[in-house]
Amino acid sequence: MAKVNFQENISLRLLEEFKVVAQKVCMMLAAEGVHRRPYVEDLPYFQSLSLEKKQEIVKTLVFFKELCEEQTAEGYKLKDNFTFVWRAFRKLGYVPRADVFNFMSDEDLVEIYSKDNKQLYCNFKFFECCSYTLEELYSLEWWNLYERDPAMTSKIFNAASKVISGDITESYVPQVEPHLLKEIRSEEKRVFMQQIKLMSPLKRDKRVDAILVIESATLVENRKV
Repeated sequence: MAKVNFQENISLRLLEEFKVVAQKVCMMLAAEGVHRRPYVEDLPYFQSLSLEKKQEIVKTLVFFKELCEEQTAEGYKLKDNFTFVWRAFRKLGYVPRADVFNFMSDEDLVEIYSKDNKQLYCNFKFFECCSYTLEELYSLEWWNLYERDPAMTSKIFNAASKVISGDITESYVPQVEPHLLKEIRSEEKRVFMQQIKLMSPLKRDKRVDAILVIESATLVENRKV
């Protein structure tokens, strides 16, 4: 019984921490014109997770909050891709290929994924495009949030696997055609035309430890409009 109560206390603490941090992140996004709800009442998705998963999510969200705070404290905008992405590299301890910024603009979505397909970072443009709450984004796997042609998904996975495995050691423009990416759980059900512009290995201790993905996304449908 004592163990159960202890775990319940930890779970409640994590819930409150997630709420506070999510609110702060949304306030910083709103300051630059992107208005996102942090969560819905009772946080059903977060609440349903294991204790270990809750701890992982809070850690990831705290990382992003601190990244935003450091960016703005030094006088930079969150929408400034070059400084914000470089800050993420440094904070995560990753060494990128020297050419990645040649492929990047402030209008691009930039994501960093671990070798086991967990999103470690996404930039300001990512939040500008999607309509999900922070709770949904951090609590649900991406394949439960988005839908695309299975053939495109297969091509993206194959390309990413080649980078992660070390078969491709340079920055790489994958042969993935522009395709529709659909939100499947959001109220707005946004649909984008997405193009994968670049995949590139990120190294830690001279070994590939993550992958950088640069994309463009153009809104083609929004149920709310």
